[in-house]
Amino acid sequence: MIIPEYGRTLTPEEWRPVVDEMLEATHIIFTTHENSDGDGLGSQVALALALKALGKEVAIFNPTEVPPNYLFLKELHEINLFRDRDEESMQEFFLADLLVVLDANLHDRIGRLWPHVEFARQMSRLKVLCIDHHLEPEDFADITVCETYASSTGELVCDLVTALELRTGQQLFTPEVASALYAAIMTDTGSFRFPKTTPYTYRLAGMLVEKGADPELVYDRIYNALTPEALKLLGLSLSNIKIIENGLISWLFITQEMLEQTGSKLFDTDLIIRYLLSVPTVKVAVLLVEMQDGRCKVSFRSRGKIYVNQLAKHYGGGGHMNAAGCLLRMSAEKAQLVILEDVRKFTLEQVDS
Repeated sequence: MIIPEYGRTLTPEEWRPVVDEMLEATHIIFTTHENSDGDGLGSQVALALALKALGKEVAIFNPTEVPPNYLFLKELHEINLFRDRDEESMQEFFLADLLVVLDANLHDRIGRLWPHVEFARQMSRLKVLCIDHHLEPEDFADITVCETYASSTGELVCDLVTALELRTGQQLFTPEVASALYAAIMTDTGSFRFPKTTPYTYRLAGMLVEKGADPELVYDRIYNALTPEALKLLGLSLSNIKIIENGLISWLFITQEMLEQTGSKLFDTDLIIRYLLSVPTVKVAVLLVEMQDGRCKVSFRSRGKIYVNQLAKHYGGGGHMNAAGCLLRMSAEKAQLVILEDVRKFTLEQVDS
């Protein structure tokens, strides 16, 4: 497992084990976490395009659908939804000799895919690579590269594509690859404003623009693509936000009834949490969404040096210092009681320390 210290990036030589596996493989599958975002999707599309240019058979299979505001990435490369009983999905896994997991460092983050990955590893020669930047990686892959201080997985993939170029002598940063990676980095840095946005991150963004990425177009496709249903859900949600503990905590619970009332989908909830942290006094924001399968999706956000990934880890999740999440296998009523009490204690301890 390669986990460099803060303030440096992986060199082409350090990428050698990953490059070796990718160049030796013939059929490669890419995947990312459930409820995919710009970083996971942009990283996998960019890397798939780069390796396809090197003559590899590539395919992308994800555990959940692509959110509407990222559908433009499907125009750059096909992104398939993995289905348990779909023959094409299963055949792809048994033909593949390499699976690349991007933007997820816990095996259960890829959801329904994981049991099939385990089975394919037992029955064939499938190897697993993990490339990620979140805290506390799990050692489930044959090779794991986790640069926890990178701004995004897209930042890491930029360096990996550079290493592939140096090894093969082939130009791989096409406008399509550059656009996908720009989307990855832009979204996971909050449009270049989150704490891990470094001078190196800005230099990479500039390089990607030089290679053909259109910042205005990418931003517009991602952030100006709300559906009417999502806007209805936003309006309904804003009226239900609760501010507690003298303004330190903001809290919102989205029920299945709210989703049905507005005709919105689970991915429509992802942009709402930013409003929970918009009140200056709020240190910790919590968004809890009731899911159809009985689970509850929980998203945490924080300001300053408040490690909400520790909250998420307590429930089997993970993430960044200021942005993390988890899935709870309990009723919505119980989840609210349990999470809210833990968030109260955690926040007060963090503020007082």
